[in-house]
Amino acid sequence: MPDITKTDIGRRMYQLHKEKGVEKATEKIRESLGAEWKTVPDADIRLLEQLLGVAWVSFDSKIWEKIPFGRMNREDVERILDTGRFLNLDTAPKTQVLEQLERVLLAGVA
Repeated sequence: MPDITKTDIGRRMYQLHKEKGVEKATEKIRESLGAEWKTVPDADIRLLEQLLGVAWVSFDSKIWEKIPFGRMNREDVERILDTGRFLNLDTAPKTQVLEQLERVLLAGVA
């Protein structure tokens, strides 16, 4: 069995925390949209989760906790998705993606 370093364990724990944060946020959005969630294409859900993952990694945890995922409507979700549609996550400068996500996700957060 290969040796597992503390660094490997730390990375995996970080990844699990990220996945859990994104999962909780996605669940709150799904509950907020109700039946309308069923009209969101699977590809858009995957993009939404990817964008939320970018935000989770970059935002301070105190800020992340203030994002009103449970009050989002379809228009809010579309604005988040537009960030990924118009800014290629692989080629766009990270700061540009984060600035747009911050504008959308933190709108109305005090």
